[in-house]
Amino acid sequence: MTLDDEIKEKIISLPYYFEIINNWEKIADKLSDSFSWIGSKIDWSKTKGHNHLKLKGNYSDWLIDIDKFIKEFNLDKEILDSKNIFYINDSSLDFSVAIPSDGFYPFLEMAIMNIPQHHYFFDQNKKWGLVITSEGYVDFGFSQKA
Repeated sequence: MTLDDEIKEKIISLPYYFEIINNWEKIADKLSDSFSWIGSKIDWSKTKGHNHLKLKGNYSDWLIDIDKFIKEFNLDKEILDSKNIFYINDSSLDFSVAIPSDGFYPFLEMAIMNIPQHHYFFDQNKKWGLVITSEGYVDFGFSQKA
């Protein structure tokens, strides 16, 4: 069984409907068009309301810190008010996922615990992005692109 197959099974077992998008390149293009970039990373200096955190410990610790980070900066309101949350992985998966706002936290936990590489969550309409890197950084900001 491939990693793609394993993760799709985990997604299906979650108590929410997540749309698996096999043509992930279009979602990657939406992410790319939504933000300014320096090489392969979002240029956070060209975002509004940028906040960041260095994560420590294991993945379970990361989840606790990410949850605190989201709540401390009132990002949960932006996330829960979103209708079009997309997830794309840096390179481990050959698909992306459309996430309902009420399924964000269960999906986040599954992704952190099971999917290697960088995690990109974004809402193209509300222009926010949340990135959790495999090196243990979390960043959030609003795009300044019109």
